[in-house]
Amino acid sequence: MKLYLILFGTFLVFISTVSANKYVISNQKVTFHEGYLRCRQYGLDPAEILSESDQKELEEVLQLHKEVGVANGYWMFATNLVDKTTYYWLNSNLPLFYSAFSAGQPDNAGNRENCLEIFQHSIGVFMWNDYPCDTKLRFICQHKLKKNAKSCDENMVGFDLP
Repeated sequence: MKLYLILFGTFLVFISTVSANKYVISNQKVTFHEGYLRCRQYGLDPAEILSESDQKELEEVLQLHKEVGVANGYWMFATNLVDKTTYYWLNSNLPLFYSAFSAGQPDNAGNRENCLEIFQHSIGVFMWNDYPCDTKLRFICQHKLKKNAKSCDENMVGFDLP
């Protein structure tokens, strides 16, 4: 329990250093599924990159990290475990309509790469790769998106309910 509190406290300190950004980078290395659960446990959404502007925003946050190579990547939460031909974001269930895969990717090497990572190919150059889901990597969460729609309570202002 004490170790959990220390890890959680470390994560919260890290969150506060990047809180102006949409994305939160973990310093913990966990499997793809553990990372997904941790985002939820911390009250965040698993990271999804839906556009080039999302990619650029994430790259700005990742610039602080200098490790290069696929083994030093970060989980983003898309997988093709359900449908081997298409990747889907776990949070929104949307297919990838924007991607930044490195050349030749995704390749499902060894028929066991079904989860999505972003890694620094060279300093300042970030690319996507499919990777085995049971590999331990750091992970990326994002602040929950604010809903534009008003709640039912707000829509009922001025109405008397029986």
